[in-house]
Amino acid sequence: MRPRLVILVLDGFCPRHCTRAVSPHLISMQKAGAYAPDGGRSVLPSSTYPNHASLATGMEPIHHGILANNTFTDEGVKPAQKVGARGTTFLDAAAEHGLITGVAVGDGNIIGVVGATRAHQHWPAQGVIPSGTPLVRGYAENATTFGQLFKMIKEGVDVALCQLDNSDGISHLFGPDSPEAIAAHEGADRLVGELVDALQSDGRWHETILCVLSDHSQIPTGNDRPAIDLPRTLSQNGLSSEVIEEGSAALIRCRDLVACRAVLEEVEGVSEVGVFTSNILYAYASPGRGFATRKPLSRGIHGGPETTPTICVATGGHPRLSSVGAALKASVPTSATVIPLLMDAVQVPWSRTH
Repeated sequence: MRPRLVILVLDGFCPRHCTRAVSPHLISMQKAGAYAPDGGRSVLPSSTYPNHASLATGMEPIHHGILANNTFTDEGVKPAQKVGARGTTFLDAAAEHGLITGVAVGDGNIIGVVGATRAHQHWPAQGVIPSGTPLVRGYAENATTFGQLFKMIKEGVDVALCQLDNSDGISHLFGPDSPEAIAAHEGADRLVGELVDALQSDGRWHETILCVLSDHSQIPTGNDRPAIDLPRTLSQNGLSSEVIEEGSAALIRCRDLVACRAVLEEVEGVSEVGVFTSNILYAYASPGRGFATRKPLSRGIHGGPETTPTICVATGGHPRLSSVGAALKASVPTSATVIPLLMDAVQVPWSRTH
């Protein structure tokens, strides 16, 4: 049997919208397949690029190096897609095992984050969305990305990663509980139903595992509260630092951690400060607050602990789907642990190193 593993990431899909009214296909997947009863959890910061890097590598951010949507390097702060995750991805491992791999994403930057140019197929090519592609908040419309996934599956891809961006983008624009966001969640769920139907009917269902998950969720922002300006505050206190703002989370690299932490703990709107790595602090905002010195806060936000809940559902005809169900019920899966257990189920060896 030649295994087939399809990973579908619904970006920013909030578990609280996984209901029969909004997402009946996901509910049907739960009943017919395997799921995490308490949902999954993102790694922190609960943002797209560190979580896709963790999904791809099976490692935490401190190991794969994508700490946030931008990340610290020896040369300063750089975009995550320019750095790329360290380590062997599940796509690399599948290819080494003789399987055909493919990646289709609405956010082209993910191509660079997960090293998707090494896959047999990837879209958009080199991470650049083709001119004329319908966009939502600057990213490919779900229908286009989904069409690329369908194309790859029809061409015989064995291991696929697909990210559909629009549930996240619409939630940022209008708020995660707005009518517009609910409609976006409903639309993503309909595509899940189409994917299940297609996989069931193409003759490979008996060797297929489909996992549908999200990389983080979202909470609304308080529009009456200003964004938190950490760079300005630290500078006013005479502290040199580099700050990565990540919605309701921030990462701060500085030489004097003790002095920086003391200042940060007094900032209005900051709920928690701690050590992320030996020379990096994290700060989380109070619910509804966020960090943004260069642009206004969006109506939906993520990054901090409140937005770590994710969905995690699997289905398929593969004989070892039951083992996936047992693993999902035994512990809460995270972005760093869920794909390793799927790879184990389809018996594809994967040595995760950094």
